[in-house]
Amino acid sequence: MRTGRSSALAAGAAVLAAACTAPASSPSASPAAAAPSSPAAPAPAGAGRLDGAELQGRWWNWAASSPARSNPVKDPDGTFCAENQPADVWFLAGSFGEERQRTCSVPAGRPVAFPLVNLVANASDCASWMKGAKGAAVLDGKPLTAERYEGSAIRLTGVEGNPVTDGAGTFDGLACGLWVQIDPLTPGPHTLRIAGSSGSFKLSVGYELQVG
Repeated sequence: MRTGRSSALAAGAAVLAAACTAPASSPSASPAAAAPSSPAAPAPAGAGRLDGAELQGRWWNWAASSPARSNPVKDPDGTFCAENQPADVWFLAGSFGEERQRTCSVPAGRPVAFPLVNLVANASDCASWMKGAKGAAVLDGKPLTAERYEGSAIRLTGVEGNPVTDGAGTFDGLACGLWVQIDPLTPGPHTLRIAGSSGSFKLSVGYELQVG
């Protein structure tokens, strides 16, 4: 992404509106889909959970670390879900607003983290975004509880050709969104559905996860 230019993304749904030295004025896209109203299971409280700033900063840098041809956010079917994954957590992505169904192999013993809907922008844009932010994650038929982060300062570095920042460079911005962190899943197959929205942006992504 270039200074002063907004570009849409999605990790659950993400809009990127960051700039080199100052946040961009207004995001040009929106995120994601409807949230079920059924009671949510409490989020696991594992010792390896990341705080809001670290979680968002690391996820955004992961999402911007691959060019469009192999980027997990653009991935139509899960082929690139292992791209540039860190050693201590397994990140999942949403989409740029498209409905997706993906298959992904996840190493055993690795916690999993992903956004339902998220944004990098300035304080005013984050406040507007979060007013309308909704999302839900359902794992093996059981709703999960999302964490809400109103704004964390992050530094984001993207590689050339990545669809998240729309160009190589390092950008400062405020990250906000709805996020889910879960402890390592038991070995075997799992089904995950992610949905998120804010304003007119909606996304829905399904994952067939094979752990171990």
